[in-house]
Amino acid sequence: MARPKKVANSEIAYAEIAEAVQPESIDWDDFRIFLAIVKAGSLNRAAELLDIVQPTVSRRLARLENSLGVKLFERSTSGPRLTFEGRRVLNSVSMAQLSLAQASRNAQAAAPKIEGECKVVMGDGLAAYWMPLFMSAFFDRYPNVELKNFVAQEAFAGKNEIFDIHVHYYEPAEIEPVAMRIATLHFIPFASQSYLKKHGTPRSMEDLRDHRLLDLSLYLIDKGSWSAWWSNRSTPGTSLLTNQSAPLAEAVRRGAGIALLPTYVTLVDDQFVPLDLGMRFQLPVFLSFQRDALMRWPVRATLDFLRTVVFDRRLMPWFAEQYESPSRRWRELFDDILTQAADPTRAIANAPQAKAPSKTGAAKRVPETIDE
Repeated sequence: MARPKKVANSEIAYAEIAEAVQPESIDWDDFRIFLAIVKAGSLNRAAELLDIVQPTVSRRLARLENSLGVKLFERSTSGPRLTFEGRRVLNSVSMAQLSLAQASRNAQAAAPKIEGECKVVMGDGLAAYWMPLFMSAFFDRYPNVELKNFVAQEAFAGKNEIFDIHVHYYEPAEIEPVAMRIATLHFIPFASQSYLKKHGTPRSMEDLRDHRLLDLSLYLIDKGSWSAWWSNRSTPGTSLLTNQSAPLAEAVRRGAGIALLPTYVTLVDDQFVPLDLGMRFQLPVFLSFQRDALMRWPVRATLDFLRTVVFDRRLMPWFAEQYESPSRRWRELFDDILTQAADPTRAIANAPQAKAPSKTGAAKRVPETIDE
């Protein structure tokens, strides 16, 4: 004959309280008043312990007794004494209090603790519009990693050593750091739905002369991408020239004008409308890192995530070397990519014993722990 399942004392404690009172009929904080009276030995000392007035303690105790339907204390000249029912409630509440304390300890023990960091720097467009789409998936995979994602600035130029991973638009000529090409950005003209509704849709490059153009210039002496395209022809004037990708994209999204943006922005917001005018620019994207940084697993994990999730050219036509026009297929494909990215089982092993690649031999060989 099977033995009856033993019920934990904490379950009995909660069951006894639940049986005695309906949740909506009681203020659970009244049990704190009850415990304070037991601990202090009098209503006056309980009031001092709780930093409230004695009439409030008396009123809250009376309310608790009324809700439970039992007398918890017998009044005497020596102070309140627990009744039989009061002792049963005290036992139940004490067990419940221990269970809550244990639950709190378990929750704190289960909370992710930061075990390491990875410092990444990238351009403001990727940092503002692309990388945030994958942040949730990254932390689902690696809750113990503190990711420090910085936006590239001129002050950081030539100082790759202060970052673990650098995403940029040029390939370092020197042996250090290790570098690899991870994507190709394809720039074409974009406008917003609201702008096109108000000003009409250009059908050719010549039509752009009748539209408001917005441009990006990395340096004040640079005239921007539109000027480069019309280098041998009469250049239409631009209404906005900025040195940051994010404000340029926001200006387009808000209907301020037309600008050259990377094709992936169609996945960021439906307001970005691509214009097929036969004008395209390509910009390679490189990822570089210091060899020694790979000795730390948070850097290896972040590098793997960037290469196989954030910039997966095998699955992302918008980052492929060959240009492909934006289409509805991209949205379905991207939704599948985000679903796969959120799978924590795809995280690489946290292997602190893994070694950095040898400093001899091929200078730019990617370590075997990172899938090509």
